[in-house]
Amino acid sequence: MEPLPDAGTPQAREALAEEAVLNAAMAFAGHVVADAETRAAQLSGSLPPALATAVHRQFLLEAATLCLRRLGEAFTTGHDDAVDAGVRDLMRDGASQAVAATSATEALGDLSLDLLDRLVDPRI
Repeated sequence: MEPLPDAGTPQAREALAEEAVLNAAMAFAGHVVADAETRAAQLSGSLPPALATAVHRQFLLEAATLCLRRLGEAFTTGHDDAVDAGVRDLMRDGASQAVAATSATEALGDLSLDLLDRLVDPRI
């Protein structure tokens, strides 16, 4: 484990800012998941259990897709703004991985929508 930088240095302030951003992102993700569960529960009060579960899953997939898309944008912006070549390479890798994860989540969302359609109308 690396030693912590002196609290008054720019590196320490940057590390604290990064930690604050990560903590805020985790709190936001928790709110998104809780909101998805609440909204799905509100919609599914009169739905059969399989359909209610599919609706809940769709809310989560849509939230995840949106978050991953925004993460990719943040990595791309960070890449564009990075001065250090090593940081630029890491940011480029992060952007690439976020795009791949977004594509995978979108594919899951499409599959989930197909499942939802089939649950609503078995003739599909």
